[in-house]
Amino acid sequence: MKNTMLKIARRTPFFPYLRAYHALYRKQGLGCIKTRIISSSKKDILERRLHQLEKVCRDSRIHFNPGDRFFYSIDTGIHVLETEGYRRLGNLTPDYGLLVERGLEGIEEMIEDEPGGYPDILRRALGAVKLYLERCAEHSPEIADKLRRVPLKPAETLGEALQSILFMNSLIWMYGHPLIGLGRLDSILKEYHEDPEESRELIRDFILSVSSCYEFKSNVLPGDTGQVIVLGGEYNDLTRIFLEVMLELRIPDPKVVLRVNSRTPDDVWELSYRCLREGLGYPLFSNDDVIVDALSQYYSRSDALEYATSACWEPLIPGRSSDQNNLANLNLLEPLEDALHGFRGEFSELLERYRQELHRYIDDVMENVESVRNEPSPLLSLLFPDCIRNSRDICDGAGYSINGVLTVGMGNLINSLLNIRRLCYDEKTMNIAEVEDVLRDDFRSAEALRVGLELISPGYGMDEDEVVELTNTIIQMLHDKLGGRYKFGLSSPVYITLGESTGASFDGRHAGEPLGVHISPLKFTDGMSYTEVLNFAAALDYLKAFNGGVVDIMVDRPFLDRAGNEFMALIRTGLRRGVMQLQVNVLDPEVLLRARDNPELYPDLIVRVWGFSAYFRDLPEEYRELIVRRALEYSEHGGYSG
Repeated sequence: MKNTMLKIARRTPFFPYLRAYHALYRKQGLGCIKTRIISSSKKDILERRLHQLEKVCRDSRIHFNPGDRFFYSIDTGIHVLETEGYRRLGNLTPDYGLLVERGLEGIEEMIEDEPGGYPDILRRALGAVKLYLERCAEHSPEIADKLRRVPLKPAETLGEALQSILFMNSLIWMYGHPLIGLGRLDSILKEYHEDPEESRELIRDFILSVSSCYEFKSNVLPGDTGQVIVLGGEYNDLTRIFLEVMLELRIPDPKVVLRVNSRTPDDVWELSYRCLREGLGYPLFSNDDVIVDALSQYYSRSDALEYATSACWEPLIPGRSSDQNNLANLNLLEPLEDALHGFRGEFSELLERYRQELHRYIDDVMENVESVRNEPSPLLSLLFPDCIRNSRDICDGAGYSINGVLTVGMGNLINSLLNIRRLCYDEKTMNIAEVEDVLRDDFRSAEALRVGLELISPGYGMDEDEVVELTNTIIQMLHDKLGGRYKFGLSSPVYITLGESTGASFDGRHAGEPLGVHISPLKFTDGMSYTEVLNFAAALDYLKAFNGGVVDIMVDRPFLDRAGNEFMALIRTGLRRGVMQLQVNVLDPEVLLRARDNPELYPDLIVRVWGFSAYFRDLPEEYRELIVRRALEYSEHGGYSG
């Protein structure tokens, strides 16, 4: 009945609106009824997208608070309707360096002179942006002179450069693109930096501007904005100033990714430690020495050196990549369930059967993904030089379009396989048929067995050859199927949502419980250490799995107070040995327990969720519970073994 009603609804001209309002209702509640839908009746998809941009520029409401240093206006009451059968581009980073260096007038000069075709689309898009810019200037007489200069012309000062970025960034948000990164701002802006105190004040106001409209920008959860500032790789005064400002403001958004390598200065490490110590959940450390080599397989070496991340952690090339890095989340437990069904052979045969089921599962998932096309975006195309030079839209004309997928459940899969090998083949205390029965029964008659499976040793996250070898075997299986077509990574945001629809697994996990979080032990138990986790992570094959590979650890703040220097030395050693990415939640367990019971009493408590920082009180209960559980495990069992 439901499917029939859905088919009938799809035939009505109102269906796209109903679907849009339903999506908004899930995010905003009844407040969504005030939202104006920006649609278009144009048949041609390019004309439709251009028409929508013109409407946004012509009709959006403009807000400016007198006294503000920067103009940053987002009309949160509009929603640009998506086109059915198309995927709206997001999770990427425009070339803001092009904007501040050339200005819109300089970008216009890059557009081919010939009339007609895509150059005309770009010129009309620029015309719409200029119209909006003039409306903004008329509405904000206090800074009208500045708005009539930038972003039309090249920026001459740091203030003008930041204003240029803010203007186009706000327009991109209103045009409906989600999770838009800010790029390598310390690198882009370094030529405009002169006076440290002035730069600090400007960057402080810039951060406050870009952190506004937090709820409107949030994607799946509050705080999931994708507003990532990537710092480092090469270091300058602005690297330090950005970190100092974030430390001063103590806000969860925007997020900071710090590119680290053998040349990272000690004072930058110290500032990073202070951010972590304050419980901000950032910076996420991204290891150049691992990632650049991996990216160089798909991108030119010179571009790989300029990498940033899309939203959370997936590397891409800002201003050149239209890569959609999280097209799908592959649940690695699903093929195991199919492989175990009716299986009665040896362990090596089980692995081969898993490989076949994994490849079949990937085929099914990717067939659905590939049936959807990218939606054009004349606005984004203006900030991607390849699109301008080649007169092509970003949907098919960016310098790179190398899409990626994420994986979830690797820890659950590895521990399940290790338990099966131990009990069914080494100790022979069970057979495969009994494993199937136990899982089907969700351990209702085997609680003692389930507890024993959870405490497996060695298990995922431990620096043992058999664990590393088995994990890299699964990575190889993924690479055999995806390599050359799609990037894949070992981190995913859906460990709770996909866990809810996944049956029991032989790592001791009940049906419906969360899957493992990134590259971390499923359960931090007595005898485990940070050293062991980092050594394990450093041994994984990131040349094959580089679309995100985050070690996610929790640290007890009292412990950090006692051994902060030793902990940072441990992190630096882990990254030097080959850990790809690392994020740290620094929490006080006593505060966390009180906040769990009364989250509203702790409005400023910040935690790290899958790849972003957020206020603890804003998170759904299941996310708060998982964070508390993991924090207590790490606190109870220590973690530092020197």
